[in-house]
Amino acid sequence: MYTEKQKIRVMMCTSLYRIEGDMYIIPGSRLTDMFNVKTHDFFPLTNVKVMHSVEDKVFYEQGYAAVHRDSILLVFPVEEGKEE
Repeated sequence: MYTEKQKIRVMMCTSLYRIEGDMYIIPGSRLTDMFNVKTHDFFPLTNVKVMHSVEDKVFYEQGYAAVHRDSILLVFPVEEGKEE
């Protein structure tokens, strides 16, 4: 069964990396709703850019990555046109 989803560009910060990518949420839900579901250990992202937390350059790009819940220190939406 297919569930319609809305794409939102996010930045996830870990202790070592900043990870920017597209996350898909159910229309009408909030970004925080995804993180309140404790059954999700990994959050899938597409169109991913990985940057070292100190440096400002992209050192890895991938079509898909899954980020483990326990490694995320901060997450926020990225405004379109203001991407790294």
